[in-house]
Amino acid sequence: MSNSNPGISFLRIIDLSRCIGCGTCEEVCSFLNETPFIKVYRTAIGLEIPVSCMHCRTAPCIEVCPTGAMSRDQFGAVYVNESRCIGCMACLYACPFGIPELDAKARVAIKCDLCKDLRNKGLMPGCAALCPAKAILVGKPREVFDEIKKRTAEIFAQIRFETLSSYGMK
Repeated sequence: MSNSNPGISFLRIIDLSRCIGCGTCEEVCSFLNETPFIKVYRTAIGLEIPVSCMHCRTAPCIEVCPTGAMSRDQFGAVYVNESRCIGCMACLYACPFGIPELDAKARVAIKCDLCKDLRNKGLMPGCAALCPAKAILVGKPREVFDEIKKRTAEIFAQIRFETLSSYGMK
């Protein structure tokens, strides 16, 4: 199966410099999907970090799926066509992030589809729409990358200001 990429026209990035580890993304995802496809994990140093599908440009889960059940929608988001999935778990093993899961009842792969139903209605994915820290950015790649660059510049400016202030300079 070829990893046909119609072009990524929709991108999600989790800005960990903004994330406050509140778990809202996980809760809203759980509410919308019965199981959360974004999960917040406590790290060894005590930080809460959300982990979810990266919707990879070259997605190994799509490459290994023998039935074509893993594919992309018109925006480039990777999703599972459950009616084509045979539950072979090839996608689970191929994903470097361990994202797809096997639904115990239906015996098919399940994963984040960036709230495909909401996006088809012109709405944002639930995780991004309700993130109180605005840590989850979703949109056209150029817009998302421009916002990340702006945020990075703000962080560097703050560090520089704090450094200069500590030396009595402004």
